[in-house]
Amino acid sequence: MKKLLRNKARGLKAPLETFSKKISETGSCDPEILGKMVLDEMKRHDFDTVTCDRAGNIIGRINGYEKKEALVVISHLDIPSWEERKKEEPASGSMLRFKAGIISGIYAAALLRRSLLPLSGDLIVCCVPRLECCDFGIKCLFENYMKTEVGKVKGVVLCEPTDFNVYLGHKGRMEYEITVTGKSVGGFTENRGVSMLGAMFPLISELEKAAKLMPMNAYLGHSNLRIKDVRYSGHGKEDGPGEFRVVVDRVFIPEESQSDILSRARSIAAEVYRGEPDVTVSTSLSRETVKTHTGMEIVSEKEFKPWTMESFRPFAVDSLASLVENGFKSSFGYWKRITTEGSYTCAELGIPTIGFGAGSEDGLDSGTGHHAGTANLEEALYGLGLIIHRNIGMPGFGWSSDEI
Repeated sequence: MKKLLRNKARGLKAPLETFSKKISETGSCDPEILGKMVLDEMKRHDFDTVTCDRAGNIIGRINGYEKKEALVVISHLDIPSWEERKKEEPASGSMLRFKAGIISGIYAAALLRRSLLPLSGDLIVCCVPRLECCDFGIKCLFENYMKTEVGKVKGVVLCEPTDFNVYLGHKGRMEYEITVTGKSVGGFTENRGVSMLGAMFPLISELEKAAKLMPMNAYLGHSNLRIKDVRYSGHGKEDGPGEFRVVVDRVFIPEESQSDILSRARSIAAEVYRGEPDVTVSTSLSRETVKTHTGMEIVSEKEFKPWTMESFRPFAVDSLASLVENGFKSSFGYWKRITTEGSYTCAELGIPTIGFGAGSEDGLDSGTGHHAGTANLEEALYGLGLIIHRNIGMPGFGWSSDEI
């Protein structure tokens, strides 16, 4: 089987290169255009069914010979916001940062299709859209298309950069707002002639001090925060209340919870402005109204939950073994910076989830991780093919590659 898959993977080199070049040269940040290219590529490789749902998820299915446990392979597309898409020359680079995952997911399925290796359950390959800190696509996928099949899913493979290792989790990320409201807030800025940022400096300073005391996870590393934006409304209101908003980008580990983070932020802000009369403080998770290219509007909370899966779970053990036994120098690991759809599939739904792919987080940071060369993409689709077959492949005793 190893020789068969390897030879078939080499045979996919030319179309893989063509598709990679095609999506890189689109010069478009329109998710509808890129989504159609992904959908057409699935059709070209004879997926049994290919569809696009209202959220913009592209879903291809290869039917198994038996309707046993299914395997779901997920890649993602970071789409720009509706406002960014209105710009005359929007940047499309961020949409293609993870194109290696999109390509390897499609071509791993094409590899198994060409190899004629029987599967015990369906293989479902998905490319899901998401905005910064808003994973609306994956939620819509499982709440609608996958609604009746969640219990049949043996596992999920995330096509993300892992340097060909098997990753089992990452930190969470959320965006929240601290709102400080009161009559004295307006006077504090206007009557004293202090700039908005200067007025908020005490709160920002206390938040940054608190960040240095955040807990650490042995596998995932430290929590941290970043002040994303500071806003003020209330200019020109003599008697009305003014309002500050501090927008915080918060990275956190499984030992922390959303409610505790918001409660702690509210306590810090209340202490900072304790001496100001008639001032109220509140905190809330940010929300984003997403308008998909299909016309669907979704209000999504801006949060990715942290998640880790035990390394002794059969799905993880079998997947790693399939790689090591076939020449990969793979081990278990964790993402330190990026977030994935495992925040939903594992943290919320409890489905066994792993990550596997070409490239690394360091490469993404330097701007090279998404430009995985053809050789790395070949290895990625070959390795992913091994993982898929180990988990839902049917034994082919007595068959030789010549007979296939």
